[in-house]
Amino acid sequence: MVQVLGAALITIGVILFVLRPVLQGDEATLTSSDGGKTELDAQKKMIALKGLRDAEYDYQSGKLDKEDFQSLRLEMASEVLEIMEEVGRELHADVEMEIQRVREGLDAGLTCLSCGEVNRKGSYFCGQCGSTLE
Repeated sequence: MVQVLGAALITIGVILFVLRPVLQGDEATLTSSDGGKTELDAQKKMIALKGLRDAEYDYQSGKLDKEDFQSLRLEMASEVLEIMEEVGRELHADVEMEIQRVREGLDAGLTCLSCGEVNRKGSYFCGQCGSTLE
């Protein structure tokens, strides 16, 4: 009887543990904060690179003549470069935004001098390492 009661309590505990996020109302977003742009850009880049590889293979196997290969290669290479430049601009903007955030944190005394973590307003201690914020 005690074993059955123990097993029932353990089962109830496991069920509550599994259902805890639902009971608390936690939600998981289905989209990333950037709208999935970086993943989409990576997929575009991979498709363009595979196209370049396939064109090279077709040229080497004799399926494409030199003029067609050169024009196809130029077109696909420019696509890849365009995607890479766009990703580079976005990355640069993200880095600039992070630098600005750290600067504002330093000015407000929210950046930890020990580990560099930028903490929330009103923090007296670093959320990362626990050091006292000045």
